[in-house]
Amino acid sequence: MKPEVIKYLNVYQYLQDYYLFCKKQFPGFSYDTWAQELHVNDKSYLRMMVLGKRPINEKMNRAFIHNLSFDKIEADYFSTLVQYTQSKTQESKNLFGKKLIQLLKNDLDQIEIEAEFEFLSNPLLPRLHVFLTFQDLDQSLRNLAWLMGSQESEIEAGLKKLTEMKLIELKNNRYTTLKKTFKVPEQFGNLGLSSFYRQNLEAAQSAIDLPPEQRRFKSLFMPMNHEEFKLFITNLNQFATEQLALFSSDEYKDRRLYQAHFNVFPVSSEAQSEVLSSTL
Repeated sequence: MKPEVIKYLNVYQYLQDYYLFCKKQFPGFSYDTWAQELHVNDKSYLRMMVLGKRPINEKMNRAFIHNLSFDKIEADYFSTLVQYTQSKTQESKNLFGKKLIQLLKNDLDQIEIEAEFEFLSNPLLPRLHVFLTFQDLDQSLRNLAWLMGSQESEIEAGLKKLTEMKLIELKNNRYTTLKKTFKVPEQFGNLGLSSFYRQNLEAAQSAIDLPPEQRRFKSLFMPMNHEEFKLFITNLNQFATEQLALFSSDEYKDRRLYQAHFNVFPVSSEAQSEVLSSTL
């Protein structure tokens, strides 16, 4: 499969993977032929650039964008990725990193769930929605039930409910999602969200007994004040968006569906302000 630039955080790795892809698809492809396509006189210079041993200047940035036939979002992402990869300072890297995150957000095809409680109170529905985004998946009730560890009757009821909620539709004997991903408004006190997180925390507890190669648990203890906590949540949201975009796929072959949970909560009280007094 042709490498997707928006799934990379290093421009040199992307260009190396693209070169290997072309080499596999077209045996006659080489740095020499690629250099000719890019109007570069020295194939060695191009190779050094792809390997990260020479910088990508603005002229070559435009040449790559034209040669790789990027659309608007891909072109913006590639240009920002060049700047991110070649940043000399952490401040610059953070700046371009935030731009990459924003571009990833813009590229995500999401629908906002309105009937939150119906959707979230049944853990099967969000997972089933994700399974229906895979283009190569056998959608028979038997296969979906086996993959998800459910009964065929539960899958059938889930398909009916997702259709009623206008999240999927049946076309040419295949279910398709109206949007590839979904998001739920973060409303504190929302009963649907509470039910969703409670049930998935229970599922996470059960996953403790899975083989180590199939699950990971990590705990961090971090002292934070109010502003630091807000910064942590901002960074966490950016990280989640980045991972969702990087690991989005239309194919299920050789994959398993993983669900990641991020939980952060206080395990102590705030320090009490000490009032010092003196007795005359």
